[in-house]
Amino acid sequence: MSTASLKRRTSKDERRRRIVAELQANPTVRISELARLFGVTTETVRRDVDSLSEEGLVSRTYGGAAATSLSREPSLDERHGLLVAERQRIARAAVDFVEDGQVLMIDSGATTAHFVRRLAVERRRLTVITNGTGLAAALAANDSFRVLLCPGDYNASESGTYGPEVGAFLERYRADLAFIGAGGVTLEGPNDVSAELCWVKRAMIERASETTLLVDQGKFGRFGLLRICAPEALQRVVSDAPLPAELAQAFRHQGVELVIAPAVQETEIAL
Repeated sequence: MSTASLKRRTSKDERRRRIVAELQANPTVRISELARLFGVTTETVRRDVDSLSEEGLVSRTYGGAAATSLSREPSLDERHGLLVAERQRIARAAVDFVEDGQVLMIDSGATTAHFVRRLAVERRRLTVITNGTGLAAALAANDSFRVLLCPGDYNASESGTYGPEVGAFLERYRADLAFIGAGGVTLEGPNDVSAELCWVKRAMIERASETTLLVDQGKFGRFGLLRICAPEALQRVVSDAPLPAELAQAFRHQGVELVIAPAVQETEIAL
């Protein structure tokens, strides 16, 4: 661990990013070492680590932290119960970019599940191509939609179809818009934990005129095994909170629109 910036105070966002970065280079780190590196108290670092642990970015250990696996993410069923209010806000904001009658591609995911439920309520006459079996069922609730489910190998953990058949199927179509999720977002772009997830997202990006990334703040600075695409392949990112300053600057530099979902008014009733 470098000590070049010993005693230099850092912001909360910078500390969190650097904690994750340190764990990419070292399997485990001690809280006392991080406190010396950042020039803050051990209690401050402990709160940072606790927050990162709650978001699934690191694993809490006695006296320190350990990196979570770059190649494993909780199942879709497990993720459905996390950050529900935040994902509902993202879904509401993202629907505003969809017009009746368009063709959409949407990949299977926890955030996209909220998005399709909102679509089914607010939009008409859409054609939606998806690899998500649960997403297809939710979309079919709107009888004005045409829903095309990608064929392929079924992955129960992700509630979706994957493999070469999905790519071949997507090659037959063009879409106005693609909406994808990600396991993490760094300066290099969005990422995810496995090749099969990334292949589907890339295929949708290639076949759509515009791509919108739907991502909650827990994914900021999070590293996955594989990069999905470069930032410039995206047209916009819709999130529940502002991206960290360095990340936001990098994405804006590539012409990516950053959309922060507004807070839901207390009088609103969530679906």
